[in-house]
Amino acid sequence: MKYFLIVAGLFGVVFVSCKRKPEPPPEPTYQLVWADEFNYTGLPDSTRWTYQEGYIRNQELQYYQPKRLKNSRVENGNLIITALNDSTETHPVSSACLVTLGKADFLYGKVEVRAKLPTGKGAWPAIWTLGTNRYEVGWPASGEIDIMEWLGYAPQYVFGSLHKADANGKDAAKISVSPPIPDLSDAFHTYILEWDKEEIRIFIDDINYAIYRASDMPAGEWMPFTKPHFLLLNLALGGTSGGAVDYSKFPFTFTIDYVRYYKKQ
Repeated sequence: MKYFLIVAGLFGVVFVSCKRKPEPPPEPTYQLVWADEFNYTGLPDSTRWTYQEGYIRNQELQYYQPKRLKNSRVENGNLIITALNDSTETHPVSSACLVTLGKADFLYGKVEVRAKLPTGKGAWPAIWTLGTNRYEVGWPASGEIDIMEWLGYAPQYVFGSLHKADANGKDAAKISVSPPIPDLSDAFHTYILEWDKEEIRIFIDDINYAIYRASDMPAGEWMPFTKPHFLLLNLALGGTSGGAVDYSKFPFTFTIDYVRYYKKQ
């Protein structure tokens, strides 16, 4: 579209033809394609979630129990993952790790998880992904995206990170920390991953505190993030990052309001 600007000067009226600057293209919109709103009661939905079982990683204290209401249940619109200490049990310290492996996988788009975090030193809840080829190529070659990690001894912060293999096959982690947020254990916040071919962006609410770009990495290190991942929700205790556990804080509770996955239209 054109319009004409009339300019008056010493030599009379001059008509200047001006071309309107084109409007920028609209931002892509997201379409919800998978979710669990936890609007039911009982064990987590078996069509969406399965479990890890046992002592899995990082020298952590807990034994992950599958299909056990004491450790993972849905009630009042929330998924509640609870870490317990019961000396009468075969595995005194227990918790749960829910995964979508074999149920749903994710490649690009946006993941949103609204959650309230535990209270107490030693707790280590996480919202994260692993490459679906994890059990074929191993870790860190499969890649890992940490949408949210929280450590009880640093209660005002959450961490977002990438884990990938360097040229020697060792973990080449990139870790970012949020600004201080005082009510992580008292209120729900939304933890967000935005992921495309070129970038991974991690948010808490509207705060984008981590950006990782393919262009900033050596050749090949972005490869794990061009393949599907599955989602994990877990509450760990102690271990290599969790630190010493305050036993007076049992039971520890990690509460999830919803999990949503969107693709760009």
